[in-house]
Amino acid sequence: MHRFGSVSENDVESLAGTLGLTLAAGESEAAADRLDALADVYAALEDAPAGGVTPDPADGDRFETAPFRPPDAENRYNQWLTRFALTRDGATGDLDGLDVALKDNMCVRGVELTCGSRALEGFVPGDHATVVDRLLETGATLVGKTNMDEFAFGPTSETSAFGPTANPVDADHVAGGSSSGSAAAVAAGEVDLALGTDTGGSVRMPASYCGIVGVKPSYGAVPTYGVADLAHSMDHVGTLARDVETAVRGLDAIADAQPGGDRAAFSDDLGTDPERLRVGVAPGFFEHHVSEAVERRVRDAVDELRDAGAEVRPVEVPALEHSREAWWGIAPVEFAATFATNAAGVWREKPVEPSLAAAIAGLRGSSSRTLGPNVKQMLLLGAHLLQTHEGYHYVRGQHLRARLDRGFDAALADVDVLATPTTPTTALAIDGFERGTTPPVNWDTHPTNLTGHPSVSVPCGEVDGLPVGLQFVGAHAADATVLDVTATFESVSSVG
Repeated sequence: MHRFGSVSENDVESLAGTLGLTLAAGESEAAADRLDALADVYAALEDAPAGGVTPDPADGDRFETAPFRPPDAENRYNQWLTRFALTRDGATGDLDGLDVALKDNMCVRGVELTCGSRALEGFVPGDHATVVDRLLETGATLVGKTNMDEFAFGPTSETSAFGPTANPVDADHVAGGSSSGSAAAVAAGEVDLALGTDTGGSVRMPASYCGIVGVKPSYGAVPTYGVADLAHSMDHVGTLARDVETAVRGLDAIADAQPGGDRAAFSDDLGTDPERLRVGVAPGFFEHHVSEAVERRVRDAVDELRDAGAEVRPVEVPALEHSREAWWGIAPVEFAATFATNAAGVWREKPVEPSLAAAIAGLRGSSSRTLGPNVKQMLLLGAHLLQTHEGYHYVRGQHLRARLDRGFDAALADVDVLATPTTPTTALAIDGFERGTTPPVNWDTHPTNLTGHPSVSVPCGEVDGLPVGLQFVGAHAADATVLDVTATFESVSSVG
């Protein structure tokens, strides 16, 4: 029996109400007839083969340890949601011998995916995310799914339905969000590499808080098939590791081919002569909310590059002052639109993972009761902006975004990278985040989610025993340059 059945005039009138359409006399009947006439087309579409995008289990995936929920004694920082050991028989490559963790918004065939939400408990994807397939193909051992802010909409980990993730540096503080468990697992030395997602800074912020490296590549450099959306036009998959070289090896494994180059090329000849570097420092990243101690530590780190021979010069990023408004005009609308369109990938030119889309589509009516309050509030905000205000703020946000993109391009025209603080403060205490009074955690990270410029956070010291992150931002598609600069800083820094 096919899903696309007969369409009645009442069905048409109900759909028209949803879309806000007024139908003239006779239009309901004509539309019903037109839709009915297409039933054979949609029946054929339903019958057509549409297998998984990634290889099926016959290609050698093997659970050396079956998935399980770890006990508290084996989950000190509440970093893990599921543990397992998954390998691919016969696969070998640059990640041989590396243990890798995955944020729990990435599909692994046969392993529960929750997105940090009770609403998705029990959902098991039918296909791998593309990044999961690529990790397995290059020899990695996947060892677990990590805790996260619910549906990735949070900066501290405290919106997770499974409780906050503590910071391994100081367990009275948060690990940051939303890729909290990934950062904590790396910082605690439990894995060599972890993947996270970054829509407003969610790889770089926890990297900064936990004293590790976090890489957000250029937008589109890493495929997002099989990764749950937050805001599709700003979502990035990135890597976290204790050193730049390992983070880059991970990026080599998961990234698509770069313009004019091979897919796995970022780690070739990593680093550069500091005397060839031009580093821009934009005041807008240091003003507003950045603590004096963090600013001082970051400026000292930039001075280390200067002392090694780099040229450091002031630059301006036009339109930076409007980036926060642009992000809030866009992100909630895209988040709500994903739910409203059943995560079907309406705006994408590439397929979405079918079982994940079906699971999101199922979060309606009583099934939505277990969604957390933060997620519900953001969905309501997005719907309010899109429906009550007819998308006005989204359109304005996109215009500001275009101006900001040009602003970054102008600032980077005569320098290799920009250097900024990653977060305005060190890690917040657990229960210490107060919306409206706490400095915005993503103040310096969200702008490059809007523009898609590659950005990396690297440790640059401590304040009162808590890590401080230094962020480097590069030109569009200049991931190799940003990673070279980050590796060079790591080599000359007194922190290492």
